Amino acid sequence: MRVRRRIFNPLTELTLAALFVVLVLVINNWRFSLAVLLLVVFPAAVTSGRAGRIAVVFGVLVGPMLLFLLLLHGLFFPEGATVLLDLGIAAVTAEGLLFALSMGTRIAAFAGLLLTAVLSMDVSELLATLTHRRWNRKLVFVLGAALGLAPLVSERATEIMKAQRARGLVVTRNPLSKLRALVMVGRPLIAGLLIDAGDRSRTLEARGFAGTVPRTSYRADTDTTVQRTVRWVMLAAVVVFSIWWYIGRAG
Repeated sequence: MRVRRRIFNPLTELTLAALFVVLVLVINNWRFSLAVLLLVVFPAAVTSGRAGRIAVVFGVLVGPMLLFLLLLHGLFFPEGATVLLDLGIAAVTAEGLLFALSMGTRIAAFAGLLLTAVLSMDVSELLATLTHRRWNRKLVFVLGAALGLAPLVSERATEIMKAQRARGLVVTRNPLSKLRALVMVGRPLIAGLLIDAGDRSRTLEARGFAGTVPRTSYRADTDTTVQRTVRWVMLAAVVVFSIWWYIGRAG
């Protein structure tokens, strides 16, 4: 798989994704959320070199939620007045569909922005940047563990599934067969993660993780003064815009 050449530091990309999430929340309009999906998330995912993984994770996480929103609000929206289709115990209303569209595009924008940023970033580079910025070491570790957990679980589950199939595991369309496969994969996966957590805890303790002396990163700092300035400018711009937006709507 060909991975794109990185232009920005991971902290800049993560900050940009978070600020877009804030804008989606503040503006709260399905047209803006859809524009973010089409003009920001889609190009970023396509050029990340990991579009397939992002699409699969996005579909698994967001797909059921969008379907649930459509069924719940499209059929059982209490404030719905414009009935498009009467189904007896339920009715498809224009207001319900519009509300489902608004919520769905907002959730899709949230998930698309954060998943694209997380699944396409170099976690080790991000942790090195945070270490150079003198962030709290425990916060850096928690953030790195959280960001690296999803790819780790995905790769470990794939390896376990291949090993189980090599040992004769056959998965059919039968629900009992799928449940058996889930147990066969889930049990060693959880056990392995717990063992890794214990080993990592002992390793961190041996390396003086609980100390108070600032850590030193042996990886070069790829964060530049220009990017740090741009991040602060973007943050200030979003804060000012949010205040202006709320004042304008209140007035």
